[in-house]
Amino acid sequence: MTPEAREQARMDRQHIVVVNGSPLFLDLMRLFLNDQNYNVTTTNFVPRTFEQIDGLQPDLLIVDLPVEHTAPWDLLERLNQGAMTKGIPVIVVSTLPHLLERAEAQAERYGGQLYLAKPFNLDDLLAGVRALIGDATRPTEPSADAAAGTG
Repeated sequence: MTPEAREQARMDRQHIVVVNGSPLFLDLMRLFLNDQNYNVTTTNFVPRTFEQIDGLQPDLLIVDLPVEHTAPWDLLERLNQGAMTKGIPVIVVSTLPHLLERAEAQAERYGGQLYLAKPFNLDDLLAGVRALIGDATRPTEPSADAAAGTG
C-alpha cells in the first residue's frame, strides 16, 4: 500500500478523543479503540482541551468525571454550548455512580449520550461507540455519477 493510500485509509476512519487524567486509562483506550480501527487522540485535562477538541472535530468524545475536579464539568458544559462542538456525541465515564447520575440528570447542560461506570466491560464500551457513531470506517458517499446512475 502506498503512503498516500495508507493516509487516505486513516482519514476514512472515525475519530475518537478520550479525555482522562490517568495515563494508564488513556493508553488502554487508545490501544483498544485503535485495535477496532478507530483513530484515537488522548489528552488529559489541560487548559486548552476545549480548543484541541474544537480544532480536531472528532466523531465522538469519551470524557471521565474524576473525583473532586471541576475541569471535566466545565469542559462538558463548554462543549455542549459551542456551535462547532455541540453535536459531538459524548460517552461519560466515572468510578462514582453519583457523578454519572448528576451528568445524566443534567444532560441538557452537559450533553452526554451514554454513561458508563468504571470499571466497565470493553464490549459495552464498543457497543456504545458503535451505537453512537457506527463502525470505525466512515460510510462512503456515492459519487454524483453513481447516484445519477451514470457511473
